[in-house]
Amino acid sequence: MRRLFLILGIFFCAQAVNAQDIPPMGKSMGRSTSFSFESMKENKAEGFDLDSLSFVNTSWKITELEKGAQAMYAQVTMFFSTQSICVVKYPMKKFKTEILNRPELQSGKLSEIAEGVGASFAVNAGYFHMKEMVLSVYFREGRQQMGYTHPTELYRVDGLVGFKDRKGKYAKMEMVTDTTKYGLVSQDWYSAMASGPMLILDGEIVVPLLTGDKTDTANDTGYSSSQFYDRRHPRTAFGWDDEGNAYLVAIDGRFRGRADGASIYETAYICHLLGMTNAINLDGGGSTTLWTRKTGIINHPSDNRKFDNQGERPIPNMIIVK
Repeated sequence: MRRLFLILGIFFCAQAVNAQDIPPMGKSMGRSTSFSFESMKENKAEGFDLDSLSFVNTSWKITELEKGAQAMYAQVTMFFSTQSICVVKYPMKKFKTEILNRPELQSGKLSEIAEGVGASFAVNAGYFHMKEMVLSVYFREGRQQMGYTHPTELYRVDGLVGFKDRKGKYAKMEMVTDTTKYGLVSQDWYSAMASGPMLILDGEIVVPLLTGDKTDTANDTGYSSSQFYDRRHPRTAFGWDDEGNAYLVAIDGRFRGRADGASIYETAYICHLLGMTNAINLDGGGSTTLWTRKTGIINHPSDNRKFDNQGERPIPNMIIVK
C-alpha cells in the first residue's frame, strides 16, 4: 500500500510540473520548424515576456566598426529554441546606404561584390528568381525601373523600402499592397524596392502572431503562406530606430539546436527588442548573408549545410553601406 501511494505521489507531482511548464512552440522538421498554433496562442503573454528577459540578459559579442557602427552577434535561447542573431547597427547619416542591383551576368556572392564596390557593410536584399538570377519584385533607382512584383510574391510582399536621397541618408518605408501604387507612393524617393512582410511600422509590430492557415497550397515559390510565415527559416531584415540608427539583421536557421531560425512574427519581435521602430523583412532562407569589411561574413549562411561562414549563395541584389 505504501508503495502504491508512493507511485501515485510521483505521478501527480510529475503532472503538476508539466502543467507549469510552457510547452515548446514547435519541433525541428529538417530545414524548417513549424509551431503548435494552440500552444503558442495560450502562452503568448507569458512566453514572450520570458523571451524579452532572455534577450536582454544575453551577452553579445560586439565588434566596433568605423564611424560608430557596431557588429553584434549572440546565440539567444528564446521562443523555446536557439536563435543565432547577427546585427550591424550604424548611424545612418554618417554613411551612404543604397540598394545595389546587378544584372544577371554580374550576379555573384555578396562578400565579393560588396568588397569590390568598396562597401563597409552589406546584407542580401530583394526576392529573386533563382534560375534566372533576376529580381521577382519591383525595384526602381532614379527613373529606371529594373523589376516588377511577380504575382506569386504577393502573399508576402506588402511594403516598399527605399531612400529619399541619392546619398542614402534618409530611408523610407511604407506599407503598400496595391502594386499599381508603387510609383505614386515613392514618387519623391530616389530609390524604392518592394519587399515584405512589413514587420514594424511606427513602433508597432504589424504582422500576425501566426497565420494559422493549414489549408493553403504551395505557390510557384514552393511555399504556402503558412509555411513561409509560421515555420522557422533563416531571415533577413532592414530598418531603423528613432535615434537615427539603421540595422542590418540576419537570423541564422536550419541548424537544429544551434540556429533554429525564426518565424515572421519572431523576426518582428527580435527587431522590436533591438529597438527598431520601422522594419521590413527581406529575402531569407539560403540567401541570408551579412558581411562587414572588417570581419567578413558574420552570420552562418545555410546553403552549404554547415554551421560556418562559408555557405553564401550567389545573389543579384543587396543593400550596401559605404
